[in-house]
Amino acid sequence: MEQTMLHIQQFSFALEGNSILDGLSFSLAKGEYLSVIGPNGAGKSTLLKCLMRVHEHGTSRGEIRLKGRLLSEYAQRTLAALVSYVPQAGGWVPPFTVEELLRLSRYPYLAAGGVLGKTDQEAVKKALYLTDMHMLASRRLTSLSGGERQKAFVAAALAQETEIILLDEPASFLDPKHTAELNRLIRVLHREHGVTMLTVTHDLNHPLCMEGKILVLRQGRQLFFGQTQEMLRKNILEDAFSHQFICFPHPGTGRPTLLAKE
Repeated sequence: MEQTMLHIQQFSFALEGNSILDGLSFSLAKGEYLSVIGPNGAGKSTLLKCLMRVHEHGTSRGEIRLKGRLLSEYAQRTLAALVSYVPQAGGWVPPFTVEELLRLSRYPYLAAGGVLGKTDQEAVKKALYLTDMHMLASRRLTSLSGGERQKAFVAAALAQETEIILLDEPASFLDPKHTAELNRLIRVLHREHGVTMLTVTHDLNHPLCMEGKILVLRQGRQLFFGQTQEMLRKNILEDAFSHQFICFPHPGTGRPTLLAKE
């Protein structure tokens, strides 16, 4: 029987009296991949922030459970050992080297004093090699290209050794080459290492490529949750974006590909 990693039941969230998420309900099993899509202001990034419990203000209703336990019951350090986060490209860049960033990601497991043990050092080394960032370990994040920097943040999430990774528009602001490289890395990590992933994306072809489940939001409400083919059959995207799309087989892969009508 598949283990349920994430279960959300009638979850709503409001900030300063403004409703941002309204009545979301869905579940993810261990190892599943979820793409979260929708127009600007749909509440996509807010959902990830609620899962990380970073909102200091705001009111919520309903339930979020991780591995059967209410999110509110987790101590922050315990939560950090379960959920990691890859931020949007193009945001604030911390003043660390790649290796320093990965070492900092081990904080959920460190005792007082913050000294990395053998297990921590092995986790950092493994993450650097899995993401091909070992040659850039001593480079400062500020000196890297956008694509290299995003791979460093993915490596940090891996070094954190969590069962769930949240990615907030990880390929935004990246050129096509670096976007393709990052997507390949995410696919490998998900399929070969069985990590449960939630990715917020504006690229409507990303979920078609990943072949996981899709959550479609509009104005904070859940329009759809399920498989790709079902979403395409029901014309959900037209409702979500108030726009028409063309769907055709990709000439190289045969996968469904979306193009917005002009």
